Amino acid sequence: MLSKRIWAMMGVVYMVIIVLLMVYWMATMDLISGITGIMLFPAFAALSAQFFNRRWIIRHGRVGHVEDPDFQEPEFPQPGGQGELVRGIICAILALGLLIVGIFQLIGYFTA
Repeated sequence: MLSKRIWAMMGVVYMVIIVLLMVYWMATMDLISGITGIMLFPAFAALSAQFFNRRWIIRHGRVGHVEDPDFQEPEFPQPGGQGELVRGIICAILALGLLIVGIFQLIGYFTA
């Protein structure tokens, strides 16, 4: 997957979240507060996907050859990409934690 697509999908998710927040505000004339977990989740998920994508590019020897149709992938994965793997896992854990916190924040807002 190209990096542009990862960030474009993050933008689509943010557009959906903002539209839902605006519709809720128009329907109830009340703003939802305390949803930092939900608002930060897409950014950390996209960052995690970007690190995993970068690792795949490094391991398949495609650095600088992403769009080249004549490029032949190596038979065995190339060394490297451990830093991207670690950063991707950290961001994935943070994204999952932010999603869980955001869901509890929404539940707390609607039950109060």
